[in-house]
Amino acid sequence: MGAAAETVRPLNAAAAAPAKAAANSPSPAANGSSGLRILKFFVALALIPACIGLSIGVHEAFLGAWTRMNLAAFGPGALLKWFLSGIGAFAVLAILLWRPVVVYVFGHELIHALATWMCLGKVSNLSASARGGQVTTSKSNTFIRLAPYCVPLYAILAAALYFALNAWWRPLGAHIQWLAFALGFFYAFHIGFTLWSLRRDQPDLRPDGWLFSLVVIYLANLAVFVLLMGFIMSGQPSAAWDSVKDSSQLGVKHSRQIYRNLGNFAQNLVSR
Repeated sequence: MGAAAETVRPLNAAAAAPAKAAANSPSPAANGSSGLRILKFFVALALIPACIGLSIGVHEAFLGAWTRMNLAAFGPGALLKWFLSGIGAFAVLAILLWRPVVVYVFGHELIHALATWMCLGKVSNLSASARGGQVTTSKSNTFIRLAPYCVPLYAILAAALYFALNAWWRPLGAHIQWLAFALGFFYAFHIGFTLWSLRRDQPDLRPDGWLFSLVVIYLANLAVFVLLMGFIMSGQPSAAWDSVKDSSQLGVKHSRQIYRNLGNFAQNLVSR
């Protein structure tokens, strides 16, 4: 397979045996050059105002005055109720009954593998357990390292199964509420376990630096949220892309204003 880069992700580092953890620790080369990490740090700093502006744009797009009036008058739509029910069902499952750590770890490592294949790399030795997981890849880059924190794999699989059955088996439009429920359940699964895993010392975030990685993860998950809510609020898959366009336009407007205000503040500070 050539020179393979082994990527190990102990999601519960405290549970791993010290000897095994030392044997599988990333090499300095795998962590990238310090100069590139410093550059990414400043890029991440520069993107923080954009994160704020885009978040405000998303808030306006989905919770503008007209939307708030509709929610106050008529309550949430049917699909939104099912979506929120799915989120609640996952919360009950994870808090009171069972935390599906192995399911998350397997999906996490599988996304690493899929991202590696998309980058024309090779994969071997994929394993997952409640103590952590690992996958051996022939290459590594930012996309491969951060993809599991950005892509809600099981939500995508649920949507793909629904639309495949709808297209090739029989129309399922009368049961679309179950898709909304599944999307809510697996979206909560993705967000919950992403936050849970980021609280641990994740080797995936070291090569690009923690700040840069967190900014990329935040922006990617914000885009996923917009796509999901565009579908849930309208019931039309095509509306998901329209919501991305509308939210992006509002977000760019607010981001420009934030950068302009920061520039004016810096100019006034220097001129004193």
